[in-house]
Order: sequence, then C-alpha cells, then structure tokens
Amino acid sequence: MKHHYPNVAELLAFTSSAKHLNFSRAARALGLTPSAVSRQIASLEAAFGVQLFIRDGRNLVLTRAGSVYLSRVAGPLRDIGNASLELMSAAGQSDLLTIASVPTFTTKWLIPRLPDFLSSTPGATISFSRHLAQGDPFPLDLDAAIRYGDGNWEGVVCDYIDGRHFILVCSPDYHRRHPLRIPEDTAHAPRLLHGQAEQVWAQWAQCYGVRGLHALGGPRFEQYSVLFQAAQAGLGLALVPAFLVADNLAAGTLIEPIAAPIEVDQGHYLCYFPERIETRPPLAQFRRWVLSQVEATKGGDSLRVTNRSTTA
Repeated sequence: MKHHYPNVAELLAFTSSAKHLNFSRAARALGLTPSAVSRQIASLEAAFGVQLFIRDGRNLVLTRAGSVYLSRVAGPLRDIGNASLELMSAAGQSDLLTIASVPTFTTKWLIPRLPDFLSSTPGATISFSRHLAQGDPFPLDLDAAIRYGDGNWEGVVCDYIDGRHFILVCSPDYHRRHPLRIPEDTAHAPRLLHGQAEQVWAQWAQCYGVRGLHALGGPRFEQYSVLFQAAQAGLGLALVPAFLVADNLAAGTLIEPIAAPIEVDQGHYLCYFPERIETRPPLAQFRRWVLSQVEATKGGDSLRVTNRSTTA
C-alpha cells in the first residue's frame, strides 16, 4: 500500500492554523506570510482531496476530517522536533540554551543575574530568541521561555518566578501635580495601562472601594519598560509588578505615592517542555538556578509549579 507523506512545512502550517484558526496568526507564529501558510494548506488539501478547514472570513473552522488528522499528526510532529533537538545535542551543541524572555524581565531581572549562572555552569552558552507574545505557541526549537500571564499554557510546565504583587508608582513631578493621599484620589487621576494587565486596575478599584474609576481609561503599553518610561515622564499613575520597579524606587525616579498593594493572578513564569528536562542537562541546570535565585530573593515562599498536558 502506497503511503502519502506531506512535507514538514505543510504539517507545521496545518497544526499552527488549527491552533490559531486564523492564517495571519498562524503565519506570525511560524515567521511566514499569511499567503504562504494558505498555500501550504491548499497544497495539503489538494494532495489528499479533503477539505481540512472551512473558511469563515478571516477565521477558520476545522472540518471533521481536519480534527481527526490533527489528532493523529500533532504528537508525532512534536516527537520529530524533540528527536531532532536531541540529535543536535549529541552532535556537540548540548551546552547551547535557546531562551525566549519578555523584554522587561530580561533587562531588569535576568541579565543582571546571568553572570552568576554562566560562571557556575562552565561551557554553557545562552542564545536569546524573540519573546513569545500572548497566544503564541511554544516552538519546538526553544529550550525555555519566560512568559507573562496566568501560567496556563498548554503543553508546558510553568514555574512561577515573580510578578503577582502590584503597587502604585508615579514620578515625583506627577505627584506634585496630582497629590494622592488616599485610594479615592486616583479616580480621576491620569493613569497608564499594560496591554496584558488591563484588568488589574478594576481589581484594585474593587479591592479599595474606589468608585468612578474608569478602569480601561488611559494610554496602553505592551512592555513594562516603556510604561515605566512613561510614568517617569509624568504621563500617569501606574499599577505595576513591584519587583520590576525596585531599582526605579531606589533611584527616586519613581515613587510609591500610596501604600495600596494588590495581589493578582498573573505574573512571570519559566516555561518548558517537561520531557526536555530529562534530555537537556543545561536546561535542568538553568531551571535549578532560576528557582534558586527566586528562593534567595523571596525565601522560597513564591515558588509554584504548574503542570500542563503535553498534548499539542
């Protein structure tokens, strides 16, 4: 019996499209153009004479055949990727760690501590990849990623690092122009928002009984580093993870006008495929080192591991 073997590019286009149900988002995850992904899917459908997706405007819906095919190929495709990485490791690249990390965490937390890891792990080399945006799948060629969110990412284990403890900060000049003495004073004060943490202002207002605060009002920023610059320039009051602004507070470029902290259900996590820990010793060493840094900083109270299914 003759077997049909589609190429890996077509399979990657199919699995990414099935995950995102949108050619543009699938293309962004793969580093391709939407038309390229569409052509790969069309080639796959033509080869088998089966429709895999129903096109609904810009969105996609898996057909029954597409759902069945996805359930059969997603796991083996990941196994191929893992086997390839293991082969590369055996070929002498075992000390190369490929890591993606959100920008502000990288510059504020990771880079200042990284010399300690490199000095304690002779021969290790770190290669930084583009950070994973919200909704991006975890690439097979990535050893680990530091992501910002609620720790619920399918297929990976997530170790909580920090970031659930939020505080109010602003510039000294902003505080002179907008004196804040009690939480209610923030209701009509200019504020700044982070694109992935918009809901924290509503949670904060509810926690402190602040009425009339338009929780989604104010400029939005996709990176905390840019938001900090805006706050330092006096553009608004910010509600941010405390550990990321410790140096700003120490330098006096930002101040905490009101002691009104809040705990939220999202933060920064170290994420990785669970099976990779067994086959990639440098990854295991990096994980141990990251958690030791967290424990040294916070006394170990904040460590938590979130296990997720390894199903794609």
